[in-house]
Amino acid sequence: MAIDDNPTVDAHTDRAFEAALLDWIRRQGIEESRRLVRVDEEEALVSKFEPGFAARLHELLRLVPDLFDETTVVANTARVMDSMPDESRVTAWHTAMHQALARAGEQHAIPDLRLAEVRTGVDSVRAILEAVVWSEPRCGTPYEPLSGEVEAYRDGLLALEDGRDVFTRYYGSFDGLAVRNHCPGAAFARVLLAQGWRAVTGTPAPGV
Repeated sequence: MAIDDNPTVDAHTDRAFEAALLDWIRRQGIEESRRLVRVDEEEALVSKFEPGFAARLHELLRLVPDLFDETTVVANTARVMDSMPDESRVTAWHTAMHQALARAGEQHAIPDLRLAEVRTGVDSVRAILEAVVWSEPRCGTPYEPLSGEVEAYRDGLLALEDGRDVFTRYYGSFDGLAVRNHCPGAAFARVLLAQGWRAVTGTPAPGV
């Protein structure tokens, strides 16, 4: 299902439904404000971002191709690994990604506030990589991914509901609808995650 900045119009999109839904979300302990983005017969999709954010984010990400070219990501990570042999491999990947983002910002005169939108996504992927590559291999030490780490990556994919991704949060059921909060950059984050695994482990990202 495509993600879109405009709510689908049907019986559920009236103001009373949205107000009740957002009140229910707050009662789940979600303090940041949300807005209703889309609703259909099965789910209500909400977001903490303002309308137009997804389009602006996708436009920004097109200006930072070095973050999404696997060969470049692997080479950049390897270079950083050589410079910090005692640090973790995930830290080296994270550092390389931030450096590439900073270079793109300078090249295209992108304000730091906009770059922060991408840095947040990179930081989220780092947290996932650290959880999956739990042996914390060092840059200066030979390493092959453990079978448990490969399974952890696969388990994370297999555990996803309804084909969703790790960047979609399920809040529960309201008025018979599944309520989910979706990151507009999830498709890009999945690419970062797979390429991060390759750069950190030297092996292709495991499939399901």
